Amino acid sequence: MSFFWRFVPSRELLRIPLLRWLVITRFSGDLFFYSTTMVLFEQQRGLNFTEMFLMEAILSGAILLADIPTSVWAEHIGYAKMMLIGRTIGLVGMGFFASAHGFWMFAVAETLGGIAIASVSGCESALIYTSLPPQKRSSQGSDAFALLSSASSASFFLGLLTGSFLGAYSPTLAVVASFAPALLAFVASLRLSHYAPATGVQEKKEAARVTQIVRIAWHTICTQPGLAFLSLLRWVAFAMTNSIFWYNQPYFQKAGIPIAFFGPLMAATMGLQLFLVLRSTTFQRILGTRSLLMCSCLLPGLCYILLTWLHTPLLTIGLVAGVVCFSAWQTPIIEQEVNKRISDTSRATTLSALSLIGMLGKSTVDPVIGHLGDIGLDRVSMGLGSMLLFLGIVAFLLIPRK
Repeated sequence: MSFFWRFVPSRELLRIPLLRWLVITRFSGDLFFYSTTMVLFEQQRGLNFTEMFLMEAILSGAILLADIPTSVWAEHIGYAKMMLIGRTIGLVGMGFFASAHGFWMFAVAETLGGIAIASVSGCESALIYTSLPPQKRSSQGSDAFALLSSASSASFFLGLLTGSFLGAYSPTLAVVASFAPALLAFVASLRLSHYAPATGVQEKKEAARVTQIVRIAWHTICTQPGLAFLSLLRWVAFAMTNSIFWYNQPYFQKAGIPIAFFGPLMAATMGLQLFLVLRSTTFQRILGTRSLLMCSCLLPGLCYILLTWLHTPLLTIGLVAGVVCFSAWQTPIIEQEVNKRISDTSRATTLSALSLIGMLGKSTVDPVIGHLGDIGLDRVSMGLGSMLLFLGIVAFLLIPRK
């Protein structure tokens, strides 16, 4: 056990009780066993692809609508209590998801899931910051956030590696098994209140923040359309490339790949994507920012198009992996470019406004992506591939030449 303990990043931070329980809640809360067989589960429960991607739009909308109200409430009742409420709502939402049959039950489940995500996400960051001694926040802050991110990555890989074996036996079993880590996250959240510091009531300025964000979003569109288009490109391209985590399942089935292999194959793909992300600065230095961002759209688009004609197992695996891996550069490049163009005095609010613009674009595109799946996999390949090729050209034009 001590051998594996050496590989835990910043393990000395786990001696802080609050941070240790935060890591446990994040690991448990992000552990799902049904991600590799979710399409099969939802198809068995009466959803088509259009409705599946409408669920994504509903989830995004619920997060957007609940983000500010939950943050205001957290300032009044405390971050730990808000996280406990979020985990409770998440458990209820999972109950709706596991028992859902038809569109509306799934819609309720996704709405509750979005509220749960909004309730937890900001509170985690705040509790991490307050868990560190004031004199060490600048030196240990990045390590603490990296530790939490590592817990999320570990749970994601564990879910991928094991979930498809459960899903191969029964997609419903994979969903029901996910109750165990969700319940553990709830129990761990109960412990947070023993260590979390009391939160004082802040001035009631948050209510005006909604209007401010909408106003800045409109001002950004009018005065800096390039920033608005970059945010739109990021989220729309993400919607198209991320859809491979739904369509990989019918692609793999078409190629004759057993369901039990879905999870390990996607886990290996995510490992390769992580390697490319870590080496992104090297590729950026070689190709330049404009060309690398263009490639992050063009190459996944080309992989999608080739899936129209190539159906052998090895080629299908390679092309699905190409969509996942080559798109990895989009987010870091666009985040870097956007932050370079924003003033420090209004950075947080402007980024919130840009996220609002991008998420609205993604919510609009999601049902279209699902409708392509209902028409046929070939339409998915050609449709998403062609749109990503177009976005690659647009991305090249949005980044100014140095």
